[in-house]
Amino acid sequence: MSPEGVLLLGLLVLVVLLAPKVAATQAAEPAGSVPPAPAGLVAVAQEASRLTGVEADVLLAVSWVECHYGRCRAGQPDTLVPADLRRHVDAASMLPGGSTAVLLGLPDGRRIGDWVNPLAVAGGQHAMGFMQFLPATWRQEAPLAPGHPQDPFSPRDSMVVAGSYLARLESGAALRGRRNIRGALAVYGGSDDYAQQVLDLVAAD
Repeated sequence: MSPEGVLLLGLLVLVVLLAPKVAATQAAEPAGSVPPAPAGLVAVAQEASRLTGVEADVLLAVSWVECHYGRCRAGQPDTLVPADLRRHVDAASMLPGGSTAVLLGLPDGRRIGDWVNPLAVAGGQHAMGFMQFLPATWRQEAPLAPGHPQDPFSPRDSMVVAGSYLARLESGAALRGRRNIRGALAVYGGSDDYAQQVLDLVAAD
């Protein structure tokens, strides 16, 4: 092989080796680059904290990790949200000028499908809503949360259910065995890495 060919092969190998790291850097923003939460959302998180006992900073960090304070835009079909849950969604509040869009500072609004994870898990379910619950988890936890919230796309309802679920995970009321907030977050997000990401954001606040 010519010297030029050897050099080209070496560069290709280097690109392949570095590609996953570059992709990971683009996907996971450093804590310092996370913008402040909208003021209205901070107030919602504080209310959810009073109702559930989970720190507002933890709920805000979860909302950033899950959907960037509602800025995510997956563009999925609205019908990926099961009909029994979709009928409780105030889709008009998410449109430009709607109460949820204004609360989150989204002048262009969002559709239901924008807050649906395109990757299915757990028997074909898609995480959905402002705090990204699986439908089965929402059905189980929403009736147990203070005030019985119903709309998983409402920042208030979903933060209250998230706080209630995390508190129940900590106490052992949801799944057996008491756990600290790190353990509760690992269950919520499905991994220890998820818990660490949330707690890093809380610590950087």
